[in-house]
Amino acid sequence: MSAATMIFIITMSSASMSIIFLFSILKENKPDRQKLTKILGEENIKKIENAKDDEEIKEIIKSLTKKQKRKLKTLTESQDIRVALNAFKEHIRNEKPIPIED
Repeated sequence: MSAATMIFIITMSSASMSIIFLFSILKENKPDRQKLTKILGEENIKKIENAKDDEEIKEIIKSLTKKQKRKLKTLTESQDIRVALNAFKEHIRNEKPIPIED
């Protein structure tokens, strides 16, 4: 194999890997019931379904482990607890989410 062929192969493989990496980054990551269940676990989902108000849901969120909180923040793409509350209302409790005003 000549040097030119080797350079061509390496260039093409790095270009294809970069395109795959870009697609994985740019893929839209919206929360849904399945993803929330995977992160929080079935027990916490049932607690959220049975919660009477937003304060109970906030307490459930505060009781999560650091790893679960980090994954939840990554999924909702926000540090704000109101975004997580809206995701729970929309996908778990099937309620209309409250618009967030900054």
